[in-house]
Amino acid sequence: MQIVESDFRSFITIKLGLAPQSIRHCMCRVGIINEWFADKELTKENVELFFLQLKEKRLKNNTLNTYQFAFRQLVLYCKDRGFPSDFFDGFKSFKKTKPDIVIFTPEEIEKILNTKLTYGKFHGKDSNFLDFRFRTMTMFLAYTGCRYSEAAELTAEHVDISAGKATFVNTKTNENRTAYFTEPLKSNLIEMIRDRKPKDRVFRNSMESQIQVTDFSADLKRRAIAAGVIKRTFPHNFRHSYITHMLEAGVPITEVATLVGHKDIQTTYSTYMHLADKTLERAAMRHPMVRKNIDPQEILRIIKENFENLHLKSDPRFEYNMIEESGRIRFDISIKS
Repeated sequence: MQIVESDFRSFITIKLGLAPQSIRHCMCRVGIINEWFADKELTKENVELFFLQLKEKRLKNNTLNTYQFAFRQLVLYCKDRGFPSDFFDGFKSFKKTKPDIVIFTPEEIEKILNTKLTYGKFHGKDSNFLDFRFRTMTMFLAYTGCRYSEAAELTAEHVDISAGKATFVNTKTNENRTAYFTEPLKSNLIEMIRDRKPKDRVFRNSMESQIQVTDFSADLKRRAIAAGVIKRTFPHNFRHSYITHMLEAGVPITEVATLVGHKDIQTTYSTYMHLADKTLERAAMRHPMVRKNIDPQEILRIIKENFENLHLKSDPRFEYNMIEESGRIRFDISIKS
């Protein structure tokens, strides 16, 4: 049985109202499903065989569940269109696995952002302008902690340069959210939206279309290797890193959850708090009965780390000097004139 993909897309877009990212993922899976079922009936037995061959290809459970999601939408579609729809009865989701979360250090992020790539000719023209576009998008992900889809779908009308903020309207939670930015991202965004119409995407490829995640991921991996960063690299690493660094800097978890668009604070806690050990340690040290029994040297270490988290030493706007002696830490901080 063949699914008319244009009709199916219309159904999940209009009647189901799926988010744009869900529609893209669903249509990608349905294309593969259609190909496999080209000469087969859409029955329980054949669906089972379909998943068996996916398992034999060693696809992970999380990926298999994306096909399950597509089949569930197909069931709804077939019911709506009057086609047989019992082909997915009795199928259960595969056990989810949590992938290792990769965190970039601030130093690794700086290396990636400062690494330039060269590109070949495109239609006979120099395409090295793409380096600026891709690096600015990378900077945007790193500085805001947003999801890739939120950055990719951001339009010029939702970037307020004077206020230093961007508004995401196509979010996972279907609620608008604001991200804040400063220099040098601000100057880059001014250039990115120059001559853009309000509905134009901020981040565009050489064809002046939305940058696809596969293209950006390939570019990012190439840039990370050139920067000497050997960690497994994906766009979502910047979101993981942003959240972890914020928690380690002592930002309250409720504020972090709001900034990154976690509707349920439990998502932030269960996913990231075990990575932010410093945050938990500092919280424990604040208890009055614990604090009075802590080694004074340990308190000095905590104070030192709090100052180091401000990264004043690498901030050209400040004169910063720290002198550490036995049982003493002295800070000298002033604004450069």
